[in-house]
Amino acid sequence: MKEKTLEKLIKILKAVEQAGNAGIWLTQIGKLVDMHRTTVARLIERHLTEFVTVDMVPPFNLNMVKLKPGRDLRGILRYLKVKEKIEAVRNMK
Repeated sequence: MKEKTLEKLIKILKAVEQAGNAGIWLTQIGKLVDMHRTTVARLIERHLTEFVTVDMVPPFNLNMVKLKPGRDLRGILRYLKVKEKIEAVRNMK
């Protein structure tokens, strides 16, 4: 994982964590972290599906993002760093 990708993930996670249990829309995350909403959606789908839930709000078809219960920013970052080290070892072989 590139360092820029990790920085973007941290920004997204901070925005989701600040929203709390209420959740936050993908578009709103994009505005807060200065990224396009499709970039935010792609990063969440690719790297954060184990840590967040994305629910579709029916009347408007908006995606609401929330942290899964028992997850926090520090634990998620620790997991991503370990995952990155494992991938680096696999690529060395």
